[in-house]
Amino acid sequence: MSPTLDAQHIIDNAPLSFVQRRAIAMIMAVSFFDGFDALIMAITAPSIAEEWGTTTASLTPAIVASLLGMIVGAVLLAPRADHYGRRPLLIAGVAIFGAMTLCAVAAQSIEQIIPLRFLAGIGLGAVIPNSYAYGAEYAPKRIRATVVTIVGASSAAGGFLGGLLASAVMPSLGWRSVFLIGGLFPLLLIPALLRWLPETVQFLTLRGKHDQARSILRSVDARAVGSFAAPLTVPLSREGTKPSIKLLFTRHLAPVTLLLCVVFFSAVLLILFLMSWIPSVLKDAGFSTGQAVFASSICNLGAMVGGVALGARIDRSKSPYHVLSLAFLVAGIAIVVTALSLGSLVVLMISLFVVGACAIGTQMCVNAVATEVYPAWLRATGMGFLSAVGRVGSVVGPSIGGALLAAQLPARTIFLLAVIPAIVAAVGMGVVGAVATSRRRIQAPADALEQSDLVETEENSGSGSRNR
Repeated sequence: MSPTLDAQHIIDNAPLSFVQRRAIAMIMAVSFFDGFDALIMAITAPSIAEEWGTTTASLTPAIVASLLGMIVGAVLLAPRADHYGRRPLLIAGVAIFGAMTLCAVAAQSIEQIIPLRFLAGIGLGAVIPNSYAYGAEYAPKRIRATVVTIVGASSAAGGFLGGLLASAVMPSLGWRSVFLIGGLFPLLLIPALLRWLPETVQFLTLRGKHDQARSILRSVDARAVGSFAAPLTVPLSREGTKPSIKLLFTRHLAPVTLLLCVVFFSAVLLILFLMSWIPSVLKDAGFSTGQAVFASSICNLGAMVGGVALGARIDRSKSPYHVLSLAFLVAGIAIVVTALSLGSLVVLMISLFVVGACAIGTQMCVNAVATEVYPAWLRATGMGFLSAVGRVGSVVGPSIGGALLAAQLPARTIFLLAVIPAIVAAVGMGVVGAVATSRRRIQAPADALEQSDLVETEENSGSGSRNR
């Protein structure tokens, strides 16, 4: 048998190179703008409602349309990255959500903005899971969770700075200026992505593009690659096996997939329940529009700090699931404090910072854990599916929030109801940790993806293809 080079081993053991740093910086920029765009309706809703002479609750369909689009993008587009590559899907997604956000500048009614937000959501749905997969594949294992959470923190930074920008420019320039910025800058990023966003080494290797992969690896660690043209491999590659959602539910992956579905659904429901309506709820509670939008930004600031800190902790932890379970529990406690502190702006800001750190920040780390669950050839499919499940929660969350606002419930009651999904997420991660401790299989379920699972799945689908 001819000698081979393990591409993943080279990335895991080499120092972080300039090529990796640049690739991660590019994906951070993508994540920043998707975070800005994902919250743009929540940020601008009070101003739009005021201009159009309606209520913020009446804008619920526009917020939900964006989230439905994310589900479509996550299910239909994101998994295509396992077939066509991370790079083209990421660039296409940025082009879609940038263009549709820019078009919304001309919207004159709710009916006009709804389809534009749906189409923008499709682009976001393709970008978000592939951003995490891309970051994970360019990061060495020793800092992978940290890098993935930094990618997530970049999204939170987009939401944070978007809120600050909106509070600064909307009073004088109106809400359309926010959509102009949110649409134009992602489009201006595309030339840089075309030049400096390389395809991942793992995908190139799986598709037999060894010369391209080897060229990138030489930039990572020239000594490890050497000058000879040895074939490249990646762990758990499955030649001839078509990635599909069905493979996520083979007997070794099914437990972790189902448990992560529960966590993604409840955590994203919680996050979007809060982030979509915090400005409106706080304004109804007596705060000014500027204070309400700033409070939303503080939550995103907490997400950035908490996500990176938790990611670094997970890289050093032998039981990351229990760390994440505890963090979700702390988020629930912070939400209770928020509900009880509506009379104090200072306490409110502190509690919302903790909510951001332990709800949004923890979900970033759940994404980091999830990228480790699935092998490279199935990663975009797995992350896309989990993202879609989370986006179902993201539709349910704002819809519930809009209904509660329409029912004119007190702000305190609305916040207290948000504790429920935080508890569900905490319990879900705790169960994952318990299963990992008892079976030692979920800790790296990709390693347990047996040949028999794949053969059985392919036979059931009638493909008749054989794995090596």
